[in-house]
Amino acid sequence: MAKGILVILSGPSGAGKDTVIQAWAEADPRVKRVITCTTRAPRDGEVDGVHYHFLTKEQFEDKMQRGELLEQEPVYTETMYGTPRDGVESLLAAGRIAVLNVDVNGAKAIKRLYPDAATVFILPPSKEELKRRLMMRDPDADPRRVEERLKRAEMEIAQSGWYEHRIVNDQVSAVVAQLEEIVR
Repeated sequence: MAKGILVILSGPSGAGKDTVIQAWAEADPRVKRVITCTTRAPRDGEVDGVHYHFLTKEQFEDKMQRGELLEQEPVYTETMYGTPRDGVESLLAAGRIAVLNVDVNGAKAIKRLYPDAATVFILPPSKEELKRRLMMRDPDADPRRVEERLKRAEMEIAQSGWYEHRIVNDQVSAVVAQLEEIVR
């Protein structure tokens, strides 16, 4: 069996990363999203073990101390996110296209461990569209929280030149086609 391919996908909150990954997995059965860990509470409709591994702060810290996370970082103040080593390794061993949805710092940490991984940054079509998507995601969101995400988006986009590939997500099917080309 051929060894799998690791694709590290990043982009600001609201760029459409999860939508792209879902569409890509539907189009190509080899594609599997690596389920990351987080200490944040599930959003409506999110399921533990499907969308994230939802952990307490203590459980997350235990995983960190045991070396079970490839990278970890606080995002949006107190929330922690991390990538489980076994999730990546099992998909690669099975010959899959393992897709990680991580922030810029996580991408850099994982690329050091997996130098053959493809790095892709998903960009929103515009700042206005990004703000619209963030507002649609949570119409009752505190405007300060939206502004915090927009400021973080600017910082992340400023670092997108580090990635091997940059794709504007203005049409999901076109993004999926570009991702298929990258893994060929």
